[in-house]
Amino acid sequence: MRTALIDHVSVGAILGESPIWLPDSGVFLWLDLLGRKVHRFDPHRRENAVVADGFSENLACLVRLAEGHVLLVTATKFVRLDPFNGTSAAVVAPLVPEDNTCFNDGKVAPDGSFWLGTSDVDEIEPTGSLYRIAGTPVDVVDRGFVISNGPAFSPGGRKAYFADSAGRRILQYELDDAGLPVSRSRFAIIPDSDGLPDGLTVDSSGRVFSAHWQGSRITVYGPDGVIRDRICLPARNITSCTFGGHDLSHLLVTSASIDAGDEAGDSEGDIFLFETDCAGIPEPVFVFPLRRTSNRSAVV
Repeated sequence: MRTALIDHVSVGAILGESPIWLPDSGVFLWLDLLGRKVHRFDPHRRENAVVADGFSENLACLVRLAEGHVLLVTATKFVRLDPFNGTSAAVVAPLVPEDNTCFNDGKVAPDGSFWLGTSDVDEIEPTGSLYRIAGTPVDVVDRGFVISNGPAFSPGGRKAYFADSAGRRILQYELDDAGLPVSRSRFAIIPDSDGLPDGLTVDSSGRVFSAHWQGSRITVYGPDGVIRDRICLPARNITSCTFGGHDLSHLLVTSASIDAGDEAGDSEGDIFLFETDCAGIPEPVFVFPLRRTSNRSAVV
C-alpha cells in the first residue's frame, strides 16, 4: 500500500478524535474531546479552524445527519450542529449513559443505524457497553468494556469492528440482513509494545485501519485480521483516522497531546493528511429522527 504525508497541521489538541468527511462541502470535521472544540479542516485550502467550542462537558464523537448538519455527541448528550456557522441545538437522546459511564466513540453503519459505545468515566471498571440505535428500544450489542472505541463496518455492511481499548483487542461482529449482530469473534490482539487500539476505519477493499494510542502508528489489517501494512507517525498517541477527499483517497489522522510521556515530540495533538492508493467508504447518514429538547440552546 502506498501512502505519502502531504500535510501536517500543528494544532496541539488535548485529545483529537472522531474525524469525519463531509462530501457535500469538501471538508473534514474532527473533535478535541477534552478541549471541548469542534474543528473543521479544509484539505484543499489546507486550513483548520475551530467552528464551535465552549461546551460544558467533554465531547465524544461526530456523525453525519441529513441537510448538511452533524450530530455531536458529548459525554452525556446529543447536539445537532451546523458545521459552518457553529450554531447548535440540543436534541432528545434515545439513550442515557448508565451511572459512572459516558458516551465515547461511535459511527453510523451502512444501514443508517448508529453504533455508540460508552466507557467507564474513570477508565478502570469494565462497565462500558456498545449500543446500536436504529429505533426504540435501543439494541445492546455487547457489554463489559473499560473504554469503547472505533466502531467501523465492512464495505458490504455484513461485519462490524470494535476496539476494546483496555483489553488490547479488536472484536468482529457478523451482521445479518437487518444489520443486527449474530456472532462475535476476535479480529486482532495488540501486543503491549504496540500500545492500545483506538479509532478505526475501513477502506473499500475491506482493510481495517486501526489507530494506536501510545503506539505512534496506524496498523492496516486485511479482512482476515492479518497485518498488511503500518503507517508510522511523529506523535505518540494516535487516536483515529478516516478517508476523505473527492475520491476518498486521502486519510486524515488525529492525535492527542495528553499523556504523551517523556517521549513526547513537537507533533503531539496535531492532525496529519496522507495521500494513499486506496479509497475509503462514504460515511453514511444517521436516519433516526431527532427531536429538539424544550431548551433550544445546546450544552454551552
